[in-house]
Amino acid sequence: MVLLLIRLIILTVVLNSVIALPNNVVRITPEAFADIDIFNNASVSSGVQFQVYDDAFQAILGDAPTLSLILNSANTSFPQFHEAAVLASSNPPVLFVSSNQYNFSGINSPNTNQKAVIISRITQDPTTKIWSSETITPTGREIHLANGGTLSPDGNLIFCAQGDLANPGGLLRLSPTAPYATTNLINNYLGVPFNSPNDVIRTSDGALWFTDPQFGFIQNIRPAPQLPAQVYRWVPGTTDIRVVADGLAAPNGIGFSPDEKIAYITDTAQSSTAPAAAKTIYAYDVATSGAGPLLSNRRTFAMPSVGIPDGIKTDKAGNVYAGCGDGINVWNPQGRLLGKILVSGGAANFALGENGMVFLLNEDKLFLATLGRLGAATQPKSAVFGIASDFRV
Repeated sequence: MVLLLIRLIILTVVLNSVIALPNNVVRITPEAFADIDIFNNASVSSGVQFQVYDDAFQAILGDAPTLSLILNSANTSFPQFHEAAVLASSNPPVLFVSSNQYNFSGINSPNTNQKAVIISRITQDPTTKIWSSETITPTGREIHLANGGTLSPDGNLIFCAQGDLANPGGLLRLSPTAPYATTNLINNYLGVPFNSPNDVIRTSDGALWFTDPQFGFIQNIRPAPQLPAQVYRWVPGTTDIRVVADGLAAPNGIGFSPDEKIAYITDTAQSSTAPAAAKTIYAYDVATSGAGPLLSNRRTFAMPSVGIPDGIKTDKAGNVYAGCGDGINVWNPQGRLLGKILVSGGAANFALGENGMVFLLNEDKLFLATLGRLGAATQPKSAVFGIASDFRV
């Protein structure tokens, strides 16, 4: 043990003599990477919030990255900050999040097996800089057990509804301002109810791509599935809906490269009772055809070491960010791990904002990381999508 500590000290001194790192950043050296004992000790160093595996991540972090707790839920049994992470505005920041399923005293909802999900609106006071959250109550069509979401160019939000034992899941439009009006967009595949839609993203041609795993049935909030676990592409306002990816154990998060030529899908069947099950990020080429964009050439892109990959997004440089069991893992477009933003308990989802802002959803806690050179995570229009669609949601 003494020899191990000496080796760690020598590694730290040598490293800091080459590149001065902030106290909350640790570099994983090739020697530490190759030795499990050194690696595990370096990984759990006190006060470390960022791990650097490649110089490119140091460039993303900048000279003084920070990670701060900005909100706690009412109690630790209330997982308020779980999914969606839709940043409706970066300046001033307005963030919408959905909670995880939870039970609370007095609930009487047999259709959800006595579970509930709420949507919160997170804002920061421009004067005091204090963060606050409010629970919103949508009006119109109910969003049955909300989950993932995305932002439409018109400022509206698109939410996935997982559905419940009596109501189908699907996609709904939600106004970002009171009275938070909702509109049903789609809740079936050619007359067959979806399983439990989980995550959604809009591409520049106006199409909505969304995942539909069978989590709802597994969690006893949905009837037995009538469809395989699949990924869909739908053009709002049309009858054009297609299965674009199948053969996945549990399709979860979905994202695209900045030019929309590559799609990333997280497959997350791993659990405490099935530790060797799928927890893989797959990459697909977005191929053009006479019928419109399709996904092809599926290949393994990456796999996290801790927990499962859930929400997934890219920055302007094409780096891929995924919420994992130890925080956010970041890979370059070729699948090389660049670094990690560490949060105990992990991050199911997150939002990339302007000026290096990253919001991390940690169930009963909400964190904010500020990085040096992240930039906005907007996706430019791509010529890959040849449909000049006027349909916007």
